[in-house]
Amino acid sequence: MSDQRPFRIRISNFILMSLLLFWGPFLCVTQAQDLPPEVLRYADTVLYNGQVMTMDRDQPPINVVQAIALRDGRVLAVGESDRILEMAGPDTIRVDLAGKTVIPGVIDTHSHPNTYALRHFADEYIPAYLKFLEENRVRFVTVRWDSKETALADFKRVADNLPPDYWIYSTGRLTPTTLYDIKKEDLDQVAPDHPLYVMLGNAMFGLINSKMLDIVIERYGDNLTGIVKDEQGVPTGQILGAAGTVIDQEVIPQTTPELLAPFLKRELEEWVAMGITTLSTRLQGNEISAYALLDRTGEMPLRLPYSHEIGRGNPFLERDLKRLGNLQGHGTDWMWMIGISAGIPDGTGPGTSPGAGTDCVTLEKREILPNNYWEEGMCFWDIEGDPGADALIVANRYGYRISGVHTFGDQAYLRMLDAFEQADQENPIAGRRFVLDHANMVSPEVVERAAQMDIIWTVQLLGLYRGSVAAVSRVYGEEYAHRWMKPVKRLIDAGMRVTYGADVHDDPDRHPMFGLELLVTRKSRDGRVFGPRERIDRANGLLMLTRWGADYVLRKDELGSLEAGKLADLVLLDKNPLDRSIPDEEISEIKVLATVIGGEVVYGSLSPGQ
Repeated sequence: MSDQRPFRIRISNFILMSLLLFWGPFLCVTQAQDLPPEVLRYADTVLYNGQVMTMDRDQPPINVVQAIALRDGRVLAVGESDRILEMAGPDTIRVDLAGKTVIPGVIDTHSHPNTYALRHFADEYIPAYLKFLEENRVRFVTVRWDSKETALADFKRVADNLPPDYWIYSTGRLTPTTLYDIKKEDLDQVAPDHPLYVMLGNAMFGLINSKMLDIVIERYGDNLTGIVKDEQGVPTGQILGAAGTVIDQEVIPQTTPELLAPFLKRELEEWVAMGITTLSTRLQGNEISAYALLDRTGEMPLRLPYSHEIGRGNPFLERDLKRLGNLQGHGTDWMWMIGISAGIPDGTGPGTSPGAGTDCVTLEKREILPNNYWEEGMCFWDIEGDPGADALIVANRYGYRISGVHTFGDQAYLRMLDAFEQADQENPIAGRRFVLDHANMVSPEVVERAAQMDIIWTVQLLGLYRGSVAAVSRVYGEEYAHRWMKPVKRLIDAGMRVTYGADVHDDPDRHPMFGLELLVTRKSRDGRVFGPRERIDRANGLLMLTRWGADYVLRKDELGSLEAGKLADLVLLDKNPLDRSIPDEEISEIKVLATVIGGEVVYGSLSPGQ
């Protein structure tokens, strides 16, 4: 027996070695697959010894850790420095934050970089645009709107020297001259042979002559909504609402993507430098094409979720959506569609320009300000046949949510909510995050009804800081300027998501830290505090800038917080916005040191001064 045992042992060892040789690789693979993903490969970048605000909760308090690891454009892990540094390998970039602060990339849910770009780079864009129009046989005219006579004289001078088959196109601000005095017959007299169109007030108003009217009627029929007619049913040459949008977006030649794209890119680069990693806006067709060109060529500076303007002043929306299908949420990591923008129910507030007095409010006005052309305001959806309310219902019918609709007054909000309720009866909107924009003149009834529908809001502090809140105080009474203008805290307390948007193109107003300061202080430019009860704390303000904005752009699982698996979009700040030693009035002085999108530094440096 003793002689056989070594032999048996040798046989067992032989069998064991054979099994290991054959099955070993498979066992190793199985063991590796069972390991936590953090140890499969080292992190690309580790930031440690800092204050990393994860924003991983829907409500304050904000969780703050020391370090974060990034890999493959996503967050690998967050935690204390010792643990996160264990994920660093020989090729990992290690950054000692030296106590500086990291927040998720800021999500601006309502600004207009497409139009800002044309202002900021006008010296380069305008000559290129004028050349484009000339190539399409359209002459752009700069007109003196001092009086009816000067305007008509300028049109005549151009028309008398214009080649055949050219169109005349002009823009201007809303003035008594353009709104009341000039009629189709006046334009026919100075430009009898050339189609002429004047765009006013962001295409919500306009003037056309008979030649242009013939083109519009040939394409759309003589009952296009917004063609103003006299008591005898004859078009006056004035355009309101949908007709202006149709002419502006479909009749006038649209700028090519190749011309637009470079200017749009440069504008977005400026926003990246402010810590904006995701910026939402509403876009028309040629703008979508231009941004898509940047996306295809890998030149998009930040993430651009957009509301499609196909529903804006479009009497043919249902026809178009039947062919388009539902593209909501479709796109890339850099650009995707988040909903449809419909025609605006009203314009701007009292005392603002262009379009002064086009607010739609239930309150009686106590004072009529100069150049307030509609004493009782203007509700565009009241125009006979206006497709605004129907657009909300139709878009919902085809599975779209509504977002990016400019609104000012409480009556305008109520009409939108009426349309939402009607749409809900046909196709329930619960949980689909329908949106109301601006939060100007929000009455208690609007708050109550919006909360019942789980509406998400995007709030822009521009009206609080600049003149419109003071104008509201004069026109409707100071109590409404305090209670109804930008009632951020009341909206949050009602259980609704409230997000942040700059809605302004100049500095420092468009900087998110300036926006955070306004949310906390509610101070206007002249130092007055409007709505002190609507102040919110810094933690809620930071949630508006980050986590809550991800709901608006339909990327809750990808953006808005620094959690494992989410996209590695983050901002390095020189100071902590939650640091109470920083006075509220100095929050705007916090500087962006670096912006990271998808794990890549796209602005500044993670190690400034080193």
